[in-house]
Amino acid sequence: MRSRTALLAALLLVALCTPFAPAAHAAPAPITVALDLDLQDDGTLAVSTTTTVPEGSPAIGVIPLAVPVEGNRTQHFAISDIETEGGAQADIDGDQLRIVAPAGTTTVRYRVRGTVADSPGLQQFTWILTAGWSAPVAALTGTFSSPTPRPDSPICAYGQIGVRRLCTMTQTQGGGAVSFEHRHLEAGMVAVFSVLLPAGTVTATAQFTDTVTTAGGGPAADRAASWAVLAATLLGLGLTAAAALRRRTDRAAVTGAVAPAELLAAHDGVVDFVSPDGVLPGQVGALLAGHARPADFGATVFDLAVRNYLWITEAPDRSGAVDFHIARRAPLDGAITDHERAVVEAILPNDRKSVSVAELARGGAGAVGTAAAVDEWRCERRIMLRRIGFGLLAIGALAAVGTALAGGPVLWATAVLILGAGVAVAATLLPARNRSGTRVAAALTAMRIQLATLDPDGIEPSSRPVLFQRGLSYAHALGDLRIWLRRWGGGPKATDWYRPAGDRPLAAGLPVLAALLDGIAAGPESTPAPTAAPKPGRRAH
Repeated sequence: MRSRTALLAALLLVALCTPFAPAAHAAPAPITVALDLDLQDDGTLAVSTTTTVPEGSPAIGVIPLAVPVEGNRTQHFAISDIETEGGAQADIDGDQLRIVAPAGTTTVRYRVRGTVADSPGLQQFTWILTAGWSAPVAALTGTFSSPTPRPDSPICAYGQIGVRRLCTMTQTQGGGAVSFEHRHLEAGMVAVFSVLLPAGTVTATAQFTDTVTTAGGGPAADRAASWAVLAATLLGLGLTAAAALRRRTDRAAVTGAVAPAELLAAHDGVVDFVSPDGVLPGQVGALLAGHARPADFGATVFDLAVRNYLWITEAPDRSGAVDFHIARRAPLDGAITDHERAVVEAILPNDRKSVSVAELARGGAGAVGTAAAVDEWRCERRIMLRRIGFGLLAIGALAAVGTALAGGPVLWATAVLILGAGVAVAATLLPARNRSGTRVAAALTAMRIQLATLDPDGIEPSSRPVLFQRGLSYAHALGDLRIWLRRWGGGPKATDWYRPAGDRPLAAGLPVLAALLDGIAAGPESTPAPTAAPKPGRRAH
C-alpha cells in the first residue's frame, strides 16, 4: 500500500511536466471523455477512449509512458495496436502517447503493457487515465474489468503537483467491474486509476529501471542519504554523550567533597569578608538552582542593611505582634548592582524613606522576584544549542512531510530530524552553568559547609563582627540562617544596622523577618503571620 500511494503521488507529479497545446485565443469549451479499461489474462490492458469535442479547436491529450515512482525507479509502459475512428489521431511522441481529437465524437483504441506489478500476496494495477487535456473535461467516466470477480480498494484520483484528491465516484459493480467518474476536471490535470488484484490474476508486465537524474538521484543518492543518516545519528549521540558527561561533572563538582572556603581575607591590614568570585547573596539561588529563589530577596535586604544602605528596626504593636520597619540609610552609590537597586526600588519606590514589612506583605512590594544577573556564569551555549536543535527539528519535520506527500525520498529529511533531536537533547542535558559557574557553585557549596561548621571561638575577636554580619546574608541565601545564629550563640546583642524591640535578642527577630521577606518574594499567600513578641525577660527560640 505504501508503494501504491507513492506511485499515485508520482504519477500526479507529471501534470506540470507534460506539455499540451491549449487554444491560442479563447478558453476552450469543455469536452467529455469516456474510457473502457479491459485487463487481459496476459497482462495487457485494452483501452478504448471516446472523446466528444464541441465545435472549434481540437482537444489534445497526452499520457506519459515513463513515470518516476518510489525507490528511485522509473516504471515503463508500452503502447501497441493503435486504432482510431472519427478522424482522431494517436501516435507515440517520445515517451508519451499523444491524442488529437477533432470536433465531434471520436474513439482511440490501443493496448498497454506494464500496468500490473507483483507485490507480496497481491497484484497492483495502475494506469494513467490522462496526464492533461488541452481543454477542461466536463465529465470523465469509465469502467475497468479484469479476470477476477474480487478487485480490491479501487482508487480514482486526480490533481496537480503536491495535491491528490479522489474522483467524484468509484464503485465496484457485480462481476468485479469497477466504474469511476469525475466531473469538472480542469485543463492540464492528471487522473490516475489504481486497483489491487489477487495474486496471480494476470501476468505481471510492469517493468522498472533505476532512475538517473542530473540532480544526483539513484542508488548513489540513496547511499549518500543513508550515510547522512548514519553521520547525523553518530553526531547526535556524541553531542548527547558529551552533554551528559558535562552534566555529571557539574553535579559531581557541586555535590562532591570540596576544600573548606576561606571567609576572611586581609587587605592592607584590614580584615574583610570574601565570597567566591565576589558572588552576592542575591545571586546564590540563580547559581545553585538555575533560577531565583525567595531567599535571594531576603538575603539581599540583609546584605544591604549590613553594608549600611538600609536600616531595620523591630516595632511591636499594642497586641504584642512584632512588625519590622525598613528604612533608607546611605544613598545608593556605584557599589550597588542593578539587582540590588531593583530590590530597594521594589520595597521603597519613588525615593520613599521607610516602609513596614506588614505593608509589603499586603502587596506593596512591587516585583521582587527578578533574579540577579549571573550572565558570566550562565551556559550561553545551552541556549544557542536549544534554538539550533528545535530549529533543525522543525525543518526536518516539514521536509519529511513535504517529501513524503510528494512521494520523494525522506532520508535527507530524516538525517536533519535525527541531528536536530540530538542537538536538542544535548542542550537539555547541559547544565545551566558554564565551567566557571560550576567552579563558583562548588565554592558556594564549600562556603555553606564552612558557615554551618565554623567555630567562632577560632576566629580573632576583632574579626568576629565582620564575619558574623557579612556571613549572615549568605547563610540565609543558603538556607542555614538558624544554624548560623545558633553557632554564634544568637549573635551580638546589638548591631548598627538592626535594632531589636526592647531586650529581644537578635536571634529572635531575624528568623521571623527572614520568613516574612521570603513570603513576600514568593507571593502574598506564602507570607507568614506576624508573631507575638516575647514578654521581657523571656528569650525567643
